[in-house]
Amino acid sequence: MTIKQGAKNLILSKIIAEVSRVVIGKDEIKELLLIALLSQGHVLIEGLPGTAKTTIARTFAQAIGGIFKRVQGTPDMLPADILGFYLYRPDGSSNFMPGPIFANVLLTDELNRTTPRTQAALLESMQEQQVTIERETHLLEQPFIVIASQIPYGGPGTSPLTEVQTDRFMFRIWSGLPSMEEENLMLQDIDAISKAHVSAVATTSDIIQLQKEVKKVHIADDVRIYILNIVDSLRHHQDVATGPSPRASITLFKGAKALAFVQGRDFVTPDDVKQLLVPALCHRLRISVEAEMEDVTPEAIITQVATEVPIPKGGAVSSTEDANKMVEETTGAPAITPDASHAEETTELLATAPAEDTGAAEGTRQEMVDEPSFTESEETPHSGGEAPGKTPRLSLKTFPEWEWILIIVALVVAAIMISVGLLSF
Repeated sequence: MTIKQGAKNLILSKIIAEVSRVVIGKDEIKELLLIALLSQGHVLIEGLPGTAKTTIARTFAQAIGGIFKRVQGTPDMLPADILGFYLYRPDGSSNFMPGPIFANVLLTDELNRTTPRTQAALLESMQEQQVTIERETHLLEQPFIVIASQIPYGGPGTSPLTEVQTDRFMFRIWSGLPSMEEENLMLQDIDAISKAHVSAVATTSDIIQLQKEVKKVHIADDVRIYILNIVDSLRHHQDVATGPSPRASITLFKGAKALAFVQGRDFVTPDDVKQLLVPALCHRLRISVEAEMEDVTPEAIITQVATEVPIPKGGAVSSTEDANKMVEETTGAPAITPDASHAEETTELLATAPAEDTGAAEGTRQEMVDEPSFTESEETPHSGGEAPGKTPRLSLKTFPEWEWILIIVALVVAAIMISVGLLSF
């Protein structure tokens, strides 16, 4: 079963609209939650108490349907309180009592208030979509996403998450204080917001199908290399003690495809990657001691690297002028602009002709008999999610024989007139 494009957009917009009924503002968090869900990832929301971390996570979970469970983190919580346990009876029989992790959406509120032992109970489930209890493996519900919240590091009664734990989260999002306008709207509608009933606007089968559709989004080779260049630059940055793991590359790869899908595109652009750099990478960097003393932040390093790594410049040619500019840059020769009747055809040819379909492209070119035509040369890198194409190169058709005769006659007449003028002078 496939979902039509209109139905896809409707489901996604309904989820955002339903969450927005309760949560005012925080549009970036809503979008990142949706991207993580479509990418089969997990989200860590960090912020001060009272900044809607729990509210937005709970509302989002209720809007996407399925089984929703919430766990409140406390210092005395045990792994069995999340995973479940076996109940043994005096006669020797036992029953498995599943914990709250057996849900489609698990909200772990204030995760860093739990001990490292309890935090580690989530590792297997977040990576492998299963849990092992007393040597028995149990598969989890699908789709499955963990939305965890935490107060800032160093708060009273907290245990910082380990690097292994934070690396399991696809995004780390900061939930800050609202603007004055947003807080004013909240106060005006606080009674309605407090009593708002959140309806499930999607089903688990819808989400699973959308996740399959995201995997079909095209990402060009040079955009993939762009991701690798960013991650590699961070690993070798002088202020970084420990760089991002391969999960960072996977996060950017999957997240960019989901972002393009949410925005209604079937291809990824470099801007999709850049938009996700900070939430996908900031919790995966460990700054060196010297850099910390100089107040260098992961966000600042990511921003610096993003400006230094070259952005792929390929993509579809959007107009005849762009085509001519590409010809001039490639060949060094001035481009000749076709007339209006062929401008749209030429632009479409350059933008859409795939590398493996050169025969069809040549057939199109042969139809342009009386006009300048574009011939193919060696392949060039391409980006923006479009199919790879060929570098356009301009060549001129020879004039018909009768036009050459007219040109020669005109030249002879001009030479005679010049000679007569010189003699009279």
